[in-house]
Amino acid sequence: MKILLVEDHADSRRNLQRLIERRGHAVVAVASAEEAEAALRAQTFAFLILDWMLPGKSGVELCREIRAQEGGDEMFILLVTARADTEDLQLALEAGANDYLTKPLDLGLLNVRLSVAERQIRDLSERNHARAALLESARKMTNILENTTDGFFAVDEDWKFTYLNPEAEVLLERNRDELIGAKLWDKLPDLKGSLFDANYRKVMAEQVAVEFEASAADGKNWFEVHAYPSGNGVSVFFRDITERKRNEGERLTTSKLESLGTLAGGIAHDLNNILTVISGNIGLAQTETPSDCGNVLSFLSRAGQAAQHAAHLSSQLLTFSKGGAPLKKIVSVSQLLEHSAEFSLYGSNLRADIEIATDLWKAEVDAGQIEQVVNALMLNAREAMPHGGTVLLCARNVELDGNGTLLLPAGRYLKVTIADRGPGIREEMMTKIFDPYFTTKPAASGLGLAISYSIIKKHEGLLHLDKTSPEGSNFAFYLPASDRKLAVGDQKENGRQYQFNHQRVLVMDDEAAIRELTSQLLGTLGYEVTAVPDGLEAIRTYERALRRGENFQAVILDATVRGGLGGVATIERLRGMDPDVNAIICSGYSDEAALSEFLNYGFRGALPKPFTRTELAEALKRTLEQPVNRRHEAVEH
Repeated sequence: MKILLVEDHADSRRNLQRLIERRGHAVVAVASAEEAEAALRAQTFAFLILDWMLPGKSGVELCREIRAQEGGDEMFILLVTARADTEDLQLALEAGANDYLTKPLDLGLLNVRLSVAERQIRDLSERNHARAALLESARKMTNILENTTDGFFAVDEDWKFTYLNPEAEVLLERNRDELIGAKLWDKLPDLKGSLFDANYRKVMAEQVAVEFEASAADGKNWFEVHAYPSGNGVSVFFRDITERKRNEGERLTTSKLESLGTLAGGIAHDLNNILTVISGNIGLAQTETPSDCGNVLSFLSRAGQAAQHAAHLSSQLLTFSKGGAPLKKIVSVSQLLEHSAEFSLYGSNLRADIEIATDLWKAEVDAGQIEQVVNALMLNAREAMPHGGTVLLCARNVELDGNGTLLLPAGRYLKVTIADRGPGIREEMMTKIFDPYFTTKPAASGLGLAISYSIIKKHEGLLHLDKTSPEGSNFAFYLPASDRKLAVGDQKENGRQYQFNHQRVLVMDDEAAIRELTSQLLGTLGYEVTAVPDGLEAIRTYERALRRGENFQAVILDATVRGGLGGVATIERLRGMDPDVNAIICSGYSDEAALSEFLNYGFRGALPKPFTRTELAEALKRTLEQPVNRRHEAVEH
């Protein structure tokens, strides 16, 4: 142990130094307070033996000054004095001496005092180390709190702020100088009566930690909060989770749409089968009705229009069903948007202000479905501005890195924004606007935004409410950009010319009414028809015809057969026996693979249900006119 001895009498200094060094301690001996101060500046001592009477500054004064310095209480001070009266000794202790020794020195008493001092110094050293470790820990903790991305604040038992970090200043929008020492409820009165209030008081009263999520008073921002008892007060960690809550809402919306889509797809499939029979029989009735029966033809025409309206509703259901895949092709999105916006606002008291980047990228989309999205968003804008105004439609190119808040992978996208100047969307409505059948309009179906959300999702994009305020709402949707060129019109092929009359057609459908109807419609068009109920029977029938040399010029296959072989599996078997088989896929459930990419599966055409006599005739005409080698090229690619 290093000891500083301060004694102005040379002989006494030498004797004391020798006695102390015999106990194994290192001693630095000086003659004055000024020399002692210089030694203390140069090195650290655990023990100071200090004579009261010194030339110049007294030992009591030096003791008092040492104790007043930072870290001055970390040294053990033994004051040596010739004064023995109680008042002087009391003065020594008040100056900060740990112990005292009176002159003349008694060697036995000196050794006792040194032994006591050694024990106390060991205890003091341990306390100093513990305090230093505690201070270092507090420094590190303060450093962590000052630099963490979470907000943190602490209040005492009187709810007064004792600390808050820089992130808390940002989240609370308050300066720490304004808050430290002030009461929480006075500075943040909006918290009174809220979930924050209830949980903070619970922590204070019950001394238990609480974790919860809550929104700010304005409902715009959400926070995740961890509050716990600290001393007699409360400490709080909190972070802004607004984006996470928004993403969770979008995921929930997606889940709801997928669940409804499963149901809607099944309903639409059955409905389309029924509508096929209705529309087809109306068409047959129209062909059989004499031209002079005007009233009957008028009735049939209106019935046909109603059936087409029902078919449109069914197609909307299919749009967000699991089987409702878009039939994509490369289009000029700028032209598509301009046309859609003008058509949607035709006859209304709104006008469209269109700002489209001149270098807007191309995209591979189902033009009809994107028109449906624009129409739904424009209709939403019309309802938001019943007294008229301007709707702003903007389209630009964006590149996403995949690390933002949007639930989209990295890549190039077209961002389309449609902004109205209505009253905005209330906070409680924002999580419901994409829910199926949710609407605030008595005459609305509530499907517009839900279907639009599903359409964009099936285009591998995203539709969301970009922002809303009392000045208006902005909806934005993203579509993946494509480097492919615009498709040019099909050139006429100099292939084989077909005479359609008396061509043989094989029809496969598990619904007896549809088989009968299709056969009748084809019969009126001059075809010879064979109808079968499933894929296995179609394969057997086709094979028998091949052996007899009575080939079918076309095959119409239903995509979905309950309990049997469907269209996709059947075409694989048929192509195995006849690579030139001329097949059309037909379905009331827009199968993602079969209808949208029929060429890749060996089909030469697609016929969605419900279909009319004219649509059936056109599908066969296009298919039979197409040379075989085009089909082979598509399948190979």
